[in-house]
Amino acid sequence: MALTTEIRGPGSITHLLGIVYDHLGKAVLLNILWGLLSIPWFAFSALLIQFCLVLGDSFQVPTAGAIGLIVAVFFCSFSPPTLLLLAATAPWVSGGESLSRQQLLRILRSRFLAVQSLGAAAGLSAALLLINALFYHSIGGWFGAMLSGFMLWLVVALVFLGLYWLPLLAREPEAAVWPTLRRGILLVFDKPAVAVVLIVSLGVLALVGILSGVGWLCGLGTVAAVQVHLVLARMLPEVDVAAPAQRTLREVLRPWE
Repeated sequence: MALTTEIRGPGSITHLLGIVYDHLGKAVLLNILWGLLSIPWFAFSALLIQFCLVLGDSFQVPTAGAIGLIVAVFFCSFSPPTLLLLAATAPWVSGGESLSRQQLLRILRSRFLAVQSLGAAAGLSAALLLINALFYHSIGGWFGAMLSGFMLWLVVALVFLGLYWLPLLAREPEAAVWPTLRRGILLVFDKPAVAVVLIVSLGVLALVGILSGVGWLCGLGTVAAVQVHLVLARMLPEVDVAAPAQRTLREVLRPWE
């Protein structure tokens, strides 16, 4: 599979904010819908974290809660509601509008099992790696520390490998699953620095949303989805990236004129 060697098109923060600004009402609405649809996944994650805390207290493992939290993040990230958010925002990067409800439901039906399986597999893999890290750490010495660190690096690698899986599955709903996952992995290896910057920026957005307490009401999840699509689209030769609109400060503050 041939990959692009250059990142195409504009990709500044102003471009990202301009795309979100053009769809501001939908961005907030989609973010709220994503939060409401994700309640079952959030509830399961809360139960999982609570279970890990109780288990950690019983076996004197203070980091068990952190393991549950990391697994919960994987589980919620690879979820059907997140797929729908990504599918709804994918056309914005090319200057299009959101998909219709029928189109989104069609994507959900065709990708639900694959995405949910990815979430379960990613969460289980992260749990096993972190448990192994704790075990090797308990051995002590340089050998235990080396193996424990290696397990943690595998968790980080899992984050990178899965970075583009859901956006590609949402953008290419008719494509076969395994070739799509493989393409996502190759894109990460093709532009590792871009993947690092994207993950850091997504982490910053998540942190702002958590600390603000109302991030999911203000559209930060939608901003993250558009950011992923913008970065991804600039690496895919078959996707046209719409040029950012030029606006004056007056046009930004008074869009109805």
